[in-house]
Amino acid sequence: MKKKHYQLLELLIIFILTLLFNTFCNDLTIDEIWNYGFSYNIATGLIPYKDFNMVITPLYPFLGAIILSIFNNSFLVYQCFNALICTALFYYIKKFTPKAYYLVYALFLVFACPNYSVLCLLFVYILMDMEEQHKNDYLIGIVLGLLFLTKQNIGIFLCIPSLFTKDIKKIFHRIVGFLIPNIILLLYLLKNNILNSFIEYCFLGLKSFANSNLYINERGIIILILITIYLIYEYCRTRNLKILYIIFFQLFAYPIFDNYHIALPFIAACSYIINKLPMSKKILSLVFIIFIIFNFATNYRSIQNGTNIFSSSTEVLKYRKIGRTTYNYIKELADYINDNSAAEVFIIDPLSYTIKLVANVPINKYDLLNDGNLGLQSSKDIIEEIDASCQNKHCIFIQNNDNLNVTARAQYDPQILLYIIEKYKKNECLNRFSIYKNY
Repeated sequence: MKKKHYQLLELLIIFILTLLFNTFCNDLTIDEIWNYGFSYNIATGLIPYKDFNMVITPLYPFLGAIILSIFNNSFLVYQCFNALICTALFYYIKKFTPKAYYLVYALFLVFACPNYSVLCLLFVYILMDMEEQHKNDYLIGIVLGLLFLTKQNIGIFLCIPSLFTKDIKKIFHRIVGFLIPNIILLLYLLKNNILNSFIEYCFLGLKSFANSNLYINERGIIILILITIYLIYEYCRTRNLKILYIIFFQLFAYPIFDNYHIALPFIAACSYIINKLPMSKKILSLVFIIFIIFNFATNYRSIQNGTNIFSSSTEVLKYRKIGRTTYNYIKELADYINDNSAAEVFIIDPLSYTIKLVANVPINKYDLLNDGNLGLQSSKDIIEEIDASCQNKHCIFIQNNDNLNVTARAQYDPQILLYIIEKYKKNECLNRFSIYKNY
């Protein structure tokens, strides 16, 4: 009984620690804002693939929307939702790495900001646990279906290990389980008449996304290849099906082979590899405590010297560490939008979601104009739509001047950037932004 109480206390501490680490230590990321924005949109009644664009399957945004609807739409509530997922992940990491779980979780904490990727990683651990315990194949299929509904390509990749069972009956049962959550999604798509746009954004537009966002970190690729070769060797030696889940999860990195997309699937590999090494649980626990203290002390210092701030006033960013410069320009632009509320505003900046949320202005598909996030639409189609929209009303275009620098343009199509410059009149500059108007 005492052991059970200790485990519950440990999970509670991990939940609180994860929540504090994500809000106080980790930097605010664009993906974090976008994922929050997707859930916020759904919670406020918008329909994905219709009222706003989204290139992932909708499970994670819908779960977040449910939590926001039950409590409130604040960013802190969303962080609590993510901390619950991370705490569940800690439970499985401890189960698979009984000696070095604190070390693995410390690595994970650096990448633990709210994101559908965290839920994907949790499902990978759940699948490995279910395989180890020989769980019902229908249930395994359902989890695979939920993984597909979290990120479509990862769900497909993680179905491949089931083929290695070479058992037609098992495979059939898993297919049936896989279809159950997907039939529910299909009914939702048909009811809202968004099946075509869902297919366009989540499948037909994937090639465009891959081509536009391909990024290669050469060192990361080498590490990824070496890890994969080792895991393939281990599978050939042991024929352990859960190793296949880890191997195919490494494909999560494609097409953006940056530190985040390589490190996250590495966490699952790390659980397997470290578990084979002789390590002291007490020493690793001490290392974990030092890691936590160091990160909190460093970030506290950054707030004290003014580099970052810990907002307690702005509702959307309340209780979230953010760079002072970024915070100032978000607030400045939000105030400008509210002062010009009669006009429709288009923001060409990665933080467009944040700016509009702070300004309490509805989000639409023009707030995420990144290459690969437009489905089959081209920049020309978007330009024509904006032209038609602005014919009979006042429109304001807020463009980050950094976008004009090819190396700092993020994922924006230069045609859209040039269209704004050439078509509309530059009215003023605000911080590092240029303001264009059609009036």
